[in-house]
Amino acid sequence: MFMSSEDTALAFFESLISHEGINEFRNVFIRGVEEAFISTFRCEEDVDVVYVNDWDENNNPVNIKNSFKDFLKTHLIKETKRSKEFIKSRAPKALSQPNFNSIFFNYIENTLIDLNKKSNTLDYLDINTAIVDIMTFYHAEYSKYHIFCEEYLDTLSVYRKTTKKEKNTLSFKWKDENQHKEIEYLYNSLIKSNPPFISSSLETFIKAFTNKKLEEDETIKWLCKSVKNKKTISKYSLVLLLQALYDKGFIVSDLNDFNKTTENVFSSPNAVKLRNIKNTKKEKSKTPSRIQEIQAILDGLYIIA
Repeated sequence: MFMSSEDTALAFFESLISHEGINEFRNVFIRGVEEAFISTFRCEEDVDVVYVNDWDENNNPVNIKNSFKDFLKTHLIKETKRSKEFIKSRAPKALSQPNFNSIFFNYIENTLIDLNKKSNTLDYLDINTAIVDIMTFYHAEYSKYHIFCEEYLDTLSVYRKTTKKEKNTLSFKWKDENQHKEIEYLYNSLIKSNPPFISSSLETFIKAFTNKKLEEDETIKWLCKSVKNKKTISKYSLVLLLQALYDKGFIVSDLNDFNKTTENVFSSPNAVKLRNIKNTKKEKSKTPSRIQEIQAILDGLYIIA
């Protein structure tokens, strides 16, 4: 796979959509999973999935599903952001050189048109969504410097008509009284633990607990390892922490949104958003991972409240 750069801002997408590009990227995913875990297996019915033989917190055997589609989506979010940054970095240089100006802008425009056409025929719709996202950004940022062709504008027009309404904000709502003090205490307690429970900026953490919309690639990484298997995280410990915050009235969001909000806000260490929180809530464990540390953090929160 070719990686994007300032000189080739869309190289990742061009490589991905090229002949055998998807297959090559899928092989990168498969090799990564098989090298990371001792026991894996694949299912002929779905070439996009690799299963890992593992154990849950109660030492029961489980098959953990690793999906190429999730892997792809995570990388598309990252590479979309990188492409935008490379375009923004290169554009001022192009604008300062009138003779080079039209070459740069035409190259980006024509490449995006071509990528949109090709990605429309793929089974992976997230690729086309990412391309249109870049097209929308490119037009919004540079329409005052560049005259876009009719085909480009038509694509954006169709996209705007068919785009669904933006989803409701899915983050937690903290009670108003002592809000900032309590959220900052919780953040510092979780991130300064040894080892840390989370990886996140304070800004993202505050947004996640004050009912603010998170960006597509913005999550709180949950790092707490499972007691039984240090290669996996303990989602059950996270659920216990959040449920305690609900029970004590710190989080005042609609409890019906608990599962979806948790999955939207938190991710695994590799930035893949959590899934199946509904099933995690049903788990029962006599020794949840690091529960005494979590309880100590909660006790401290109760004191300052």
